[in-house]
Amino acid sequence: MIGILIMTVSAFVLGIILAIVEYKFGNEIDLEKEYEKLLPNYNCGVCGYNTCKGMSTAMMEDPINYKKCKPLRGEKLKEMEAYLRKNKLID
Repeated sequence: MIGILIMTVSAFVLGIILAIVEYKFGNEIDLEKEYEKLLPNYNCGVCGYNTCKGMSTAMMEDPINYKKCKPLRGEKLKEMEAYLRKNKLID
C-alpha cells in the first residue's frame, strides 16, 4: 500500500517537473521552427549563415537578425514582421 502511494506521488511530482520544463523550453523550439517557416528557405548564405536554419538559430539570440536576410522581401517580409510584432519581439 505504501509502495503504491510512493509511486503515485513520485509520478505526480515528475509530471509537474516535466510540465514546467516543457513550458520553459518548448516554446523556444517552436519559435525557432516558426522563424524557419517564415524565412524564404533559399539557403543562399547571403545573410552570413550557411542555411536558413542557421539564420533561425541566430534569430533566437536576437530577432532583429531577420534584417540580414536579403531575399526576405515583399509578402514574406510583412509576414515575418507581423509575427515578430504579434509576439512582442520587435517594436
